[in-house]
Amino acid sequence: MSALVPDLGTQSDGVAPQVLWYINPTDGDVPWEPERRVEPTFEAIRHQARTLDRLGYYGALTTAREAISLVGDTEHLRFLIPEYPGVKPPVLLAEEAQIFDQYSGGRLIYNQVNGADPVLHRYGRFGSKAERYRVSAEFWRQVKRLYLDDAEPYDGEFFSYGPRYKPPIPGPRQPDGIEVWGTGASPEGIAHAAEVLDVYLSFMSEPAKLTGLFDRVRAAAADRGRTLRFGVLASVIVRETDDEAWERFEWQLRQTRPETVLATADRNLRSFGYPGLDEIRSDNAQVQARIDALRAGRLPGRADLEFAPNMAAGLTTWTAAEPPFDIAGKGTGTYFVGSAENVAAAMSSVAHQAGIDIWILSGWPLAAEAEMVADLLLPLLKSAALRGVRSQ
Repeated sequence: MSALVPDLGTQSDGVAPQVLWYINPTDGDVPWEPERRVEPTFEAIRHQARTLDRLGYYGALTTAREAISLVGDTEHLRFLIPEYPGVKPPVLLAEEAQIFDQYSGGRLIYNQVNGADPVLHRYGRFGSKAERYRVSAEFWRQVKRLYLDDAEPYDGEFFSYGPRYKPPIPGPRQPDGIEVWGTGASPEGIAHAAEVLDVYLSFMSEPAKLTGLFDRVRAAAADRGRTLRFGVLASVIVRETDDEAWERFEWQLRQTRPETVLATADRNLRSFGYPGLDEIRSDNAQVQARIDALRAGRLPGRADLEFAPNMAAGLTTWTAAEPPFDIAGKGTGTYFVGSAENVAAAMSSVAHQAGIDIWILSGWPLAAEAEMVADLLLPLLKSAALRGVRSQ
């Protein structure tokens, strides 16, 4: 058995949220607009990684392509890497995890992604949604065993492999095995999460809706004798004042052409099983106004996007693959916008209500906004968490 890696990122006070950022070569001041992107170079993502490591972020959400190449530029930053269960054999993924941790000192986390049908079909996966969840449960169970050097053969429903015949890959190993983070909001998805995940993730949606979802996941996990942690993905624009932050939010909208958003809006709705742009309806008047604006060939304005104090539905670099402006209720474009004090208060309120342990944040340009958030916002989030503990 290989040596165990020390816990490099444990929070010293035990209560402050773990905050991750985003690393991606698609970057710029308005990166969802192709003409406003910077050139996607290796040096650009190395700069992002070095910046996050220097600023003390817990980790970074990345694509599956570049993370191991950034290990040498960082010392403490963890890497949250997406994987579609079953695309690779469990043995191969476990070996890749061991190699990553051998070189990084144990800084790998897997982001379990169920994926939309068109994406999975591209990777040769054609099973039903119910089958995908069964595949995933078996897959991650075996990956976790194999990561911790289980050498025995296995013959299961979806995966089979023989005994290990090569020497084990040198350590270190993470003490409790490789962590798997992920999501799933349907009844089947929640049951899968309660069985498989270590951290349950969701995009930031309306706080009461988010709390209800997390409570259902907690109950499902408790029924299985398990306890999960909970993380939320959101974007953020934080400045010295609310006016400055909203000016930035609206400036990015003004630089965005309606054609850019409309080019993929209908396709993205349908790929996730929603009605197309010409058919989708919402009982929420604000959301319906966003839909109506897009149908008319224009972008919605702040009045239709700001749905709570210091919170709005916006655009992100994954808008090209997700329904824009949260018109499907997934929370994929939710922003916290405002002064550091007001954004910290809004985030801390949601965190207390929903029980959030982890934030995965983003803002563009990535390195510049990470600097802004680390300087203005992160100290306030930690202070708010400490005040919450003292008041209990």
